[in-house]
Amino acid sequence: MNTALAKSPEFTISVVADNTAFAALRPEWQSLNASAASSSFFMSWEWHYTWWQVYSTPQDQLFIVKFMINGALVGLLPLYLRQSGLMRASTMMFLGTGEPEADEVATEYLDVLAAPGFEEVVADAAIYWMAASEHCHQVEFRFLLDDSLILNASRRLPDLLHFEERATGFRYRVDLREEQAGHLEHLPPSRLKRLKRSQKALEKEGGLIQHSVSNSDELASAFSGLIELNHERQEVKQRKSAFASIKFHKFHHQLSQCAFDQGAVNIHQFKLGSSLLAVLYCFYDERNCYYYQSGFSKRSANRYMPLTFAHLAEMRRSRDSGRHYYDFMRAEPPTYKDEYGCKTTAMFNLFAFTSEHHMKLNKVKRSARRNVVSLLGRAGIKRRP
Repeated sequence: MNTALAKSPEFTISVVADNTAFAALRPEWQSLNASAASSSFFMSWEWHYTWWQVYSTPQDQLFIVKFMINGALVGLLPLYLRQSGLMRASTMMFLGTGEPEADEVATEYLDVLAAPGFEEVVADAAIYWMAASEHCHQVEFRFLLDDSLILNASRRLPDLLHFEERATGFRYRVDLREEQAGHLEHLPPSRLKRLKRSQKALEKEGGLIQHSVSNSDELASAFSGLIELNHERQEVKQRKSAFASIKFHKFHHQLSQCAFDQGAVNIHQFKLGSSLLAVLYCFYDERNCYYYQSGFSKRSANRYMPLTFAHLAEMRRSRDSGRHYYDFMRAEPPTYKDEYGCKTTAMFNLFAFTSEHHMKLNKVKRSARRNVVSLLGRAGIKRRP
């Protein structure tokens, strides 16, 4: 870190700790996210403010850390302090994470936001702030990309805190600038034969037509179709639809209303005649289309393979809109996402502790949790898939 700059009177750190100040931060946050190298839709004010309104509890404490130079915002670290368990243990976490598994929204690619040219200064200052804070005895950062600013700062400053990295799969995304992206020929030969057969069946009946939401009044109806087909899709996998969660549903209803007019969200329906065969729920920023949720008609899956054609159609549409990537987001290999020629980036969970005692205590708790899960499994009691 540029210690001279970080210790100068012009460099200041403050914390946003209440809803009113969080709401007022919107224009500055949006401006920073638009220019930051670590920007994404999941680092947007809209995502985090909506999450806080839906998922925070009265025991949670807001800690949005602001890094300023000469009064100008150059960095943001969106955190909160969550208390959990019988002992009310406190853990500092990214906003957008830590909700119960049944309600999980899977916020990924989180990081510290930093203005261009200040990435290392802000990221290192964030680590120093955590090391000095009386609230950061235990820190949990989930779903970090391998090239994230905060992860690389922890690697530069390994002696400030007790750090532990745990691999958690990969980001899968298609580079839309490649000539074959979005075409059938890009898929493996074993799948290509089936797809061409399905393509002929679709064309014989008029072809799969994409309908996207054109105004916010259509969102409710589009969500209904998404939820119905998402339930069918998860039923095939013997899992419960994410939209079965009331909080998950509320979060996305509020978020889509907030982000639609900015062109940051859409729900794409794919129909054969009047029959709805597939739905994609996607988020957008300047360079990326993020595939987030989907559904398909179980009755039509084998004959038409509608979800595959929906992905290919949205890849082409996103590329024509000037976007660079179709992001399938995180997955553990092996995954069907490999079939689309995705490039992968390793992802990690980062844990930090102010003392070796806290680190060892966390490991004991994890070991106890694994033992309980194992015992329940042997008793025939399964966790939610």
